[in-house]
Amino acid sequence: MRRLKSDYESMLSEFTKHKYISFESLNENSEYPDKYIVHYKNISSVRLSADSQKGNILVDRITLHTAEIYLHNEYPRIKPQCFLLTEIFHPNIRKSSPNDICIGDYWSSGETLVDIVYQIGEMIMFQNYNIKSPLNGVAAKWARENESLFPIDSTNIRSPELDVKLTAKKNIDIELK
Repeated sequence: MRRLKSDYESMLSEFTKHKYISFESLNENSEYPDKYIVHYKNISSVRLSADSQKGNILVDRITLHTAEIYLHNEYPRIKPQCFLLTEIFHPNIRKSSPNDICIGDYWSSGETLVDIVYQIGEMIMFQNYNIKSPLNGVAAKWARENESLFPIDSTNIRSPELDVKLTAKKNIDIELK
């Protein structure tokens, strides 16, 4: 109960008036919520286009996303159950129902609900993805063949007040004096 309370208070503190992320808490049989609906707006990702065919994958850009996070009875010892309710084409999000999100092969009980919300947002934008342990093999193959497109969106959702875009550089020269 203390962890659920702490997570709820952190969610309120972090995401009330957030530029890209909002949430609804659903209270089921407890004083503090164990289920959250998280909305991501104005961050880009892709979904499989209706015009795609086997061997010719086409994607459409999308900017609104909704996730569900369930903090089950074994949380935080075991990672929460996370689902994407909007259609997306991503190696670590299952395409078929229940559209679960792989938030990592290894879980630490020190990770907070706020950390998970940010991680999912970064996954949506392809700032964070894993093609070596996919839930969607077709998306993993497409990601491997199109790595030059990533991240699809470089928005820094962790510091929205700065509205800073991340830039990817292969080589950074640092001169130490």
